[in-house]
Order: sequence, then C-alpha cells, then structure tokens
Amino acid sequence: MENGSYDTYNMSSRKTASLASGYTTASSAMYQSTLLSQGIVTETLGDRFHQTKLWLRNPEDGTMMGRTPRDWLIYICSVLLFLIGLIGVSVGFCASFYWAINWNKPTLQGASSILQIPGMGFRPQPDTKSTLIQCFKGVIETYYHIIDHIEAYAQYYENELQVGDRYMDCSEIRARRTEDLDKVCTFDPIVWGQLCVKQQNFGYDDGQPCVLLKLNKVFDWVPEEYTNETVPDVISDDWDPDDPWWIHVRCDGDDDSTRENMGDLLYFPEKGFPFKYFPFRNQQGYRSPLVFVRFDNPRPGIILFITCRAYARNIVHDRTEKMGQVSFELIVD
Repeated sequence: MENGSYDTYNMSSRKTASLASGYTTASSAMYQSTLLSQGIVTETLGDRFHQTKLWLRNPEDGTMMGRTPRDWLIYICSVLLFLIGLIGVSVGFCASFYWAINWNKPTLQGASSILQIPGMGFRPQPDTKSTLIQCFKGVIETYYHIIDHIEAYAQYYENELQVGDRYMDCSEIRARRTEDLDKVCTFDPIVWGQLCVKQQNFGYDDGQPCVLLKLNKVFDWVPEEYTNETVPDVISDDWDPDDPWWIHVRCDGDDDSTRENMGDLLYFPEKGFPFKYFPFRNQQGYRSPLVFVRFDNPRPGIILFITCRAYARNIVHDRTEKMGQVSFELIVD
C-alpha cells in the first residue's frame, strides 16, 4: 500500500512539472508574440556589435562616428581656431604684464606702498613655525642644527663671495653714502668679533648663545638719523652726535622675569646697522648688514621672552604689524 502511494505521488509531481514547463513556454511565446504585434524587437549582442560598427563607419551615409568628413573638418577647424584665440589672448595678457612690470623695482614705493618701514628677522630659526631657541649647554646634539642654520646664513657674507665690479669697499665711509648707489658695499664679517663665530660654535658650547639679527629689505628706504632733541632714552647712552649714522639695536625682556634672568647682552657691531648699506635698490649681490646679539650669562632653565628693536628716526615699532622689531624665546639648560 505504501509503495502504491509513493508511485502515485511521483506520477502526480511529474505531471505538475510538465504542466509548469508547458505554461512557461507558452507564456514566453505569448510575450514574444505580444512584442512582435506591438512592433517591438529585442536586440541581441550581435545586433549591438553591428550598430557599433555602423556608428564607427556607415558606408551608406558616408559618416564616421556620426559625422560626415565635411562636418569633421568644420568641427576640427572650429576647435583649432578656439585654441589659437585662447593662446593669443593668454600671450597678450602675459606680454602686457611683462611690459607693465618693472622687474628691478616695485611699482608702488614710499607712501604708496604697504611696505614703508622695515621689519626685522632673526636666526637661528630651523623651524619656521616656532620662534623658540633651545639648547643644552655643552650637549652639541641639542644645538648642532642651530649652528648649521646660522652658518648657512652667514656663509653668504664670506669675503670671497663679495668680489667683482658691482662691489665696493665702504670701510672708510662713516656717514650716509651718496655716490655709486648702484653698487654694493661689501660686508666684512670681522665686525662680528671673535665671540660670535663658527670657531666658537656661536657661543652655544658655553651656554652663551649668539642670535643673528637682520633688517628686512624695503626698496629705496633710507634711514634718518636722530638729533640731540629726538634721540630716545633707550639708546641715548650709546648715541654719538658726531657719529649718528647708525641704526641702533636694543633687545629687552617682555616681562620682569625675563629682564631679571636674561643677563648681560653684547652687540656685534656694537652700534648696530650702518647707514652706508642703504638704500636697497635691488642691486645684484646686495647683502643686508647683520648684527649679532650675545646673551653673556643667561640663567639656565628659564625661558626668556625677548624683543629686539631697531632704532632710527623713521622707524616705528609695532608688534602686531611686526614693524621695526622681532620677538623670540630663548632657553638655555
């Protein structure tokens, strides 16, 4: 009885599958018939390859990629004319720019320029994002990069690099220079003395660091000397009315703690930047004058907040605009 029921079940399943297959075939045939009756023809892969071939080149219409040779010629010529016009406009703008700009001097000068008063810079500054100078006395691993940075800047002032017709010896000039302004006064590193030199590792071996100061270049700017009535108190002790042609440099602490712990300061050259190196007129090979300030006995382990200022009658000091001064931090451990 069980075998008979199983056979009956198998026969019923086969009939059901056969009916389903027949229904599917019939449905597919009816779907194709419906598409044909509506004028819709399904595309095969071969049809699409054939259509692509006809798009690339259609011998009946004489087209390539949908365009006739004449259309392609017009299209290519239009693109070329557009590119030629674009290049012509660019060349015209560049030519006008080169004609209008003087490469030897700025267009805006003096009162018309935003740069009327020079700022100051300092070295070493291996990390341009930081103004901190830190070293450990006698531990060269902590300041060898500082020495390298100062030396890399100071080497441009070697005497053998300041030779030629464009240089002149200004050692005998004491006042303002009025002749041969198109030439460059040579800067003799001997004015830095024997303490702030590479042979002494710029004082960092002994915990007496030297910091190099410079004035930023402003085209055709000329310093003005003080008189007895206008000289500020901060430089009055060192100011000489018979030799007023110096831009004096003075560094001081920003707070009482720094002023108490920074110790004595020495300057090389002592009076600062000589007038004879100005004005800067983009002379080839021009060297800005430099001043070293030496911290002779700073107290170890204390961070010092220092601001150095340049003093001339036409220099004003502004910390926000960084005019006439520069600030940095120093710590000797």
